[in-house]
Amino acid sequence: MNSKYVILFKELAQNAATSAETVMDYDRELKDEQGLKVATTMRDDFQNLADRIAEAGEQYVINKGDAAKLLVASLMIVNQMQDKIALYKKAMAGYQSNVIPKLQELLDEAETDEEAAALSEEKFLLDDNE
Repeated sequence: MNSKYVILFKELAQNAATSAETVMDYDRELKDEQGLKVATTMRDDFQNLADRIAEAGEQYVINKGDAAKLLVASLMIVNQMQDKIALYKKAMAGYQSNVIPKLQELLDEAETDEEAAALSEEKFLLDDNE
């Protein structure tokens, strides 16, 4: 295994440990003791793996248990990225279909700042469902 994979695997484990800490905070807020216990175990397992990989450096040798943890970490990261991409796509669609056309209309139709202000009162309204 080359050093780039060692670095990648360390970062994967560290990222998973950080994600588990976020879940721990959420579980604390909900007072979910069982969830907190599971998330704490995950955080500790992933942090221990990241530490072991960092300590071994280029001498790190993956085993089946580590591969399973790194698979879980990879799946977690892919899911997080998919969620972020979906959020970005939704935001982009909102800008493209709502904000940009309305701003363009305002610039095209208003000749003065007063007209722009009046048009903005008509164009920039959201109901509770938006």
